[in-house]
Amino acid sequence: MARSAVIALAAGLGLAMTGGARADEDVWPSLQRDVFDSRPMTENEGIIQIDAPERAEDAAVVPITVRLSPSFKEPVKSMTLVIDKNPAPVAATFTFGPAAGTVGGERRMSTRVRVDSYSYVHAVVETADGKLHVAKKFVKASGGCSAPAPKDADAETAELGKTLVKSYAPAVDTTPLREGQIMIKHPNRSGMQIDMETRGYIPARFVKDIEVKSGDDLVFRAETGISIASNPNFRFTYANAGDKPLTVTAVDSDETKFSGQSAKEPVSQ
Repeated sequence: MARSAVIALAAGLGLAMTGGARADEDVWPSLQRDVFDSRPMTENEGIIQIDAPERAEDAAVVPITVRLSPSFKEPVKSMTLVIDKNPAPVAATFTFGPAAGTVGGERRMSTRVRVDSYSYVHAVVETADGKLHVAKKFVKASGGCSAPAPKDADAETAELGKTLVKSYAPAVDTTPLREGQIMIKHPNRSGMQIDMETRGYIPARFVKDIEVKSGDDLVFRAETGISIASNPNFRFTYANAGDKPLTVTAVDSDETKFSGQSAKEPVSQ
């Protein structure tokens, strides 16, 4: 099964009615088969670290950070974030370009996700040589995919797609990596939320593709889905190549396009 198909698995289908995997069921072997074609993976090498709350305060907005050890020098081709028990388990797949940066510090990607039931979160990193490395973290949370949608629909529509892009100035100019951040105003509806007036399911609508460039060079492309929280937010490291602006283009599942660019002067940390 293609990753994009797994990402969109639950969109618009009202899968809240079908239930999910049993709490004690290990679904990772089937996900590894379907998403990664059963390719071998190396685990627990100290390469990947996942920062996530053991018990989430809000299952609809769970902060996740994936870190790559500074000692890991290999170029990274892609990273896939999987929330095993979610109706659409693949939260995002990031494909990195030449402006992503390779050496000289800790590479990071942070976002906020929905977690529908107690679940492992897996981060799978593919290096340029085709090898897969994986780490996992257990998160206690439930109901994140069906949590109520924002109440102010008019304000939501008026600001839909508003995109804020920030490039943060490094503490030292010669630092190989710097940080960027993307914030997109979008409900990222899951298709599992209830309209309190009609009692029907609100149709899914979510940001599905994001492209980030530093100047003319690609930082990453991302395929994203309903497991990303409302108002998608990504903070990441990338190659420090002076003050080239970050530009972002995004497309949602209704094929609406959004864009944004960082200010000429980088933001202080």
